[in-house]
Amino acid sequence: MLRVRSIASLVTAIGLVSIVALIASGQGRKAANRAKLPTFDSAKTDRIFFPDVFARLEGERPANPNVQIAQTPAAAAPGGGDAAAGQSYAWSKIISGTTIENEVKAIKLATDKNITTPQDFAGRGYKEVRRDFSVLALLFAIVNEYDADVRFKKDAAAARDMFARSASNAKAGNNNVYKEAKKRKDELLDLINGAALTDKAEAEENDWTKIADRSPLMQRLETAHKANLVKWTSNAEAFSEDIEGVMHEAEIIAAIAETLTREGMEDGDDESYAGFANLMKRSALDAVAAVKSNNAEQARKATGEIAKACSDCHDNFR
Repeated sequence: MLRVRSIASLVTAIGLVSIVALIASGQGRKAANRAKLPTFDSAKTDRIFFPDVFARLEGERPANPNVQIAQTPAAAAPGGGDAAAGQSYAWSKIISGTTIENEVKAIKLATDKNITTPQDFAGRGYKEVRRDFSVLALLFAIVNEYDADVRFKKDAAAARDMFARSASNAKAGNNNVYKEAKKRKDELLDLINGAALTDKAEAEENDWTKIADRSPLMQRLETAHKANLVKWTSNAEAFSEDIEGVMHEAEIIAAIAETLTREGMEDGDDESYAGFANLMKRSALDAVAAVKSNNAEQARKATGEIAKACSDCHDNFR
């Protein structure tokens, strides 16, 4: 027992000696050299640094770039009224970008058949070209106001003016009109292939009085309705076989119906006429909804309503 106490006393003594040695060595060490804090001449630095940078900012602070803000297009709701200058219109609720692009491509194929030789053009081709170029002018005018990303947007205003002008000239089939139409056909191919147009637009905003006459647009309406929709919605089997065609033609009808009421269009300011056009548009959009829900009966009824709107309109405005 005595031996254990002696060992404990020895360990305690060694520990005390070690502590004293550490303190002594620390007192003998020199303090580390540290850099002095810099000093600045305020007369010089005030020309470079602002005392309060936020006091120099003007206007609203920018939004947090990590926070996404939903953008609402500056557009009127479909159903009446023009888009104001520099604004878009809610065309995406009426006709899709896919339908626009497919219609443009279909017209390109048609021009390959209708713009061949001066003789064929003078015989029948110019009539087809007038209709097709009128539809192109309408489509590019729509693209010019479109409220979402869509093909041909950059050159839409210029293309609108080019095809509107050529459609107006195509009331006859002489050689000059043929040469102009042939040039438009080549430019249409360039557009589809992604090339930019060299011509510039007369104005960015749409002037619907200069875009398309009603007569050639009515020809396209008749094809969409009588030649296509009536056949494709006659029964469930036909509807299933051509359901994509129903969607395309219904959206074309809705878009043309919308433009018929624009300021400057023939009879566009007549309340009764606008009522028929709006009924045709609503019925066409019902057909679009029928495609989305795969409802053949709804599509058939909507096609019948389009026919009624057309018939009642012709009875009153022919």
